[in-house]
Amino acid sequence: MIKILIYEYVTGGGLINEDLSSSLLNEAKLMTSRLYNDFEQSEHISFKFFLDERLKNYTTSHSILINKDNANEMYNSDVLKKFDYVLPILPETNLVLYNYVKFLERKNIKKLISDKQTILSLSNKLLFYKLFAKHKFNVIPTYDIKESSKINKLKNLVVKDKFGAGCSHIRIFDNPKEVDFTVYNENYIVQPYILGAPYSISVFFTHNDFHLLTINKQTVKKTRQKFINLKSILINDRTVSDSKIYLLLNKIKSILPNLYGYVGIDVIITNRKMYIVEINPRLTTSYIGLNKTLDISLANLIIEQQIQKRIISGKKYFIKLNE
Repeated sequence: MIKILIYEYVTGGGLINEDLSSSLLNEAKLMTSRLYNDFEQSEHISFKFFLDERLKNYTTSHSILINKDNANEMYNSDVLKKFDYVLPILPETNLVLYNYVKFLERKNIKKLISDKQTILSLSNKLLFYKLFAKHKFNVIPTYDIKESSKINKLKNLVVKDKFGAGCSHIRIFDNPKEVDFTVYNENYIVQPYILGAPYSISVFFTHNDFHLLTINKQTVKKTRQKFINLKSILINDRTVSDSKIYLLLNKIKSILPNLYGYVGIDVIITNRKMYIVEINPRLTTSYIGLNKTLDISLANLIIEQQIQKRIISGKKYFIKLNE
């Protein structure tokens, strides 16, 4: 029996000193509900999870309540070392995920996620671009907010949080003259706006291999202020060629050999190319539909029940997110 402790940031006390009405709360509750249910069904895993006391209606025999008095419990080595593994599900925003994994490695606590250096390379969008451009991937050109000479040559452009997760703080502008650069600091980057179809790829990376799980079609919407919001995800969309995805994943694994665990890869597909937007080295919202479409779970993958080949299923699952 493998003992696992799960720390999901939004529901697990990461915001204990902040307002819990996060725009990500609904997604986090959906994702953790699916994950905890999957783990409960496994005969090979016992688990606990941190739970913000403001969500105590979701208390089960598996939860460890977090309040302001024990807000640092997720950093308590004595607690963490009672488990075989810690599974962190934290955002890359402000290097939260990187710093927590760095802490786990410093304390020699085993984890079900990539190493700190891999996570840093994927959390910083400028580092990510430089690494993947160096290895000849189709990535979107990315500029530091201060690179005005390059930015001024762009037509449509996107301003993003350098360490953001998902659609956080992403805004589209029709031209550089629209941008008030005085409101942005060095934690922002600029990219040309790529018009195409947004998809995500759900993958489980082992130490030596990977399993392609689902390809998911995303629907995004632009607000009146030209911010981008993710509105829905169609899990297990079958319109994208598996062969292109396998080539991409093999190449990613070759330059990131320590990429491990459940990973979400965001791409934009145009008539000519497939661009990598970002790689999320953690559980993502698309996980909600994994069991519904492929009839497998993270528990199956963690205990290394062998998946000999790509699981083909015609089942789809639609996730509608916050309005």
